[in-house]
Amino acid sequence: MNEFELFTMIYYALDAYYEDHIDDYYINCILSDMCPFTFKNIGSADPAMYIEYLEFLDKRKITLDNSLDIAKDYLKTIDFADVTPALKDMDKDEWIEYCKEYLSEPHKGEKLEDDK
Repeated sequence: MNEFELFTMIYYALDAYYEDHIDDYYINCILSDMCPFTFKNIGSADPAMYIEYLEFLDKRKITLDNSLDIAKDYLKTIDFADVTPALKDMDKDEWIEYCKEYLSEPHKGEKLEDDK
């Protein structure tokens, strides 16, 4: 799993969380800024969001096994809304299954040079 794939998985988790919090303006703003599908290139709708995410990663090696912990830690860095509940109760095995399903299909960012 590479950094963009994890970013996308975090986006999907927040999007699912938003379905139950549709009136939360701040989550909507985060999703708008974070959207990894707005442009053809690798990044987010607001380029600063993806840049800050990469700075957070600081060259951390991402694996399926540690990706949920990294995702949870990343959500803690989003300071204008508390979105940590989006992954708080996520089971590691369930997360890994979601990731495997996502990674098994053609997707944006799959050809980044990184371990999968």
